[in-house]
Amino acid sequence: MAQIPNWLIFALTCSLLYGLWGFFSKLATQSIDYKTAFIYEAIGAIITTALIIFSSKNLSFQGNSAGIVFALLVGVCGTVASLLFLKAIESGPVVSTVSITSLYPVVTVFLSYFFLKEAITIPQTIALVLAIIAVILSSY
Repeated sequence: MAQIPNWLIFALTCSLLYGLWGFFSKLATQSIDYKTAFIYEAIGAIITTALIIFSSKNLSFQGNSAGIVFALLVGVCGTVASLLFLKAIESGPVVSTVSITSLYPVVTVFLSYFFLKEAITIPQTIALVLAIIAVILSSY
């Protein structure tokens, strides 16, 4: 029997959690405004981070300055994106909002291609184009 690679399990679990994140975001903004939902989201993130830190063994805050700067940028981009997502989903339909925001991998792929020189295959290019078409179609 074929072994499922760890990265695939992590990616599929991540996708499930992102799906729940979008769903719970809509439920939250149906009951409270997006700024209040954002504050509670941040509290949830802080609690989760604290649990991960306290349950981790051999946790290290070492690293080079470039890695630290990029990690901080991950936090900034993710936080601002979450705020904007909540603002969008508060007044917009879940299908359109989630579909449009789910195109973020297209940005990552293009940046990786141009700056990291990672190859993009023809099937991957077709998949990206189809994803864009799918978002356009699902937004109507």
